[in-house]
Amino acid sequence: IYKIIMIKATVAALLGVAASASKTDFPGFSMLHAHCEVNLTFQNTQCGDLLKKVEGTIAAFNPGPSKGLYKTKETGSDYVWATRTTPVHHYTDDIMFTTSQSGADCSVDAKSQSQPLSYYDYDTNYCNMWNIYSREGSFVKLTTKNCKWVPSDPKTTCAKY
Repeated sequence: IYKIIMIKATVAALLGVAASASKTDFPGFSMLHAHCEVNLTFQNTQCGDLLKKVEGTIAAFNPGPSKGLYKTKETGSDYVWATRTTPVHHYTDDIMFTTSQSGADCSVDAKSQSQPLSYYDYDTNYCNMWNIYSREGSFVKLTTKNCKWVPSDPKTTCAKY
């Protein structure tokens, strides 16, 4: 009986932790998980409006032949945390879009990291983000950090993801 009570208490505690997640719970980059970070700016754009568009894009995303599944995990006033699950092996990647208003412009810090152990992701983490923010309008000042793979032609390369 003691073991059953302890198991129930552990499950309840874990469910409580999951329910109270926040953007600070997004996993830190690790050498054991492929990852990528992108910074970009949407000119003359309010961040609140941009985040609503990002949420809508994630909810309605039609990836074409790859059939990867995007899903919103959590939202806040300045971020959207989503996941993307690959169609064949069902690997899941975490993706975060965090915004900050700078005058008339909205700056976006986007990051993606594979949940399973991985070193090579080729372009997957980069494309996880590209496939969302490239649909939100024109952007400037695109920079990447911590990306082992960045496609030379993301429009073509990321279409397969």
